Amino acid sequence: MASISAGRLARAPRVAFVLLVVFLVAVLGALGVTLSSVNPDVALTAAVAVVPIVALTVVVLYFENRGRSWSYGGAAALGAVGVVLRLVLNAHPQLEVGGGLPIEITALYLAIGLSLIGASLWALVSVRRDSGAHGPPR
Repeated sequence: MASISAGRLARAPRVAFVLLVVFLVAVLGALGVTLSSVNPDVALTAAVAVVPIVALTVVVLYFENRGRSWSYGGAAALGAVGVVLRLVLNAHPQLEVGGGLPIEITALYLAIGLSLIGASLWALVSVRRDSGAHGPPR
């Protein structure tokens, strides 16, 4: 039974970590495309909005790599922010920041974000269950 538990513990965090890296690459790619295809005012707005997401993603990656269980909750939150931003930007193409993308690209971004949420929550539950952490200390 211990080997099954150890395998689950090892797999869930790895999957969450890899998906967070994919998320970061997708965000940086979208930022690069946006910066190269819009006027300078919109590019500045996009950069100011996305740089904190990139910074938080790097911080969460650092702590996921160190095995901190709370970092998986942070990764799930970042995935949710990514999904909401993609939906808002696609619903309002006049914003010029990634609005009006082909449906395939939007679907890919949504799949990455939703996969990140699921994998991060899976890792959070697995790590907490396998480490015996069932809530805050009393």
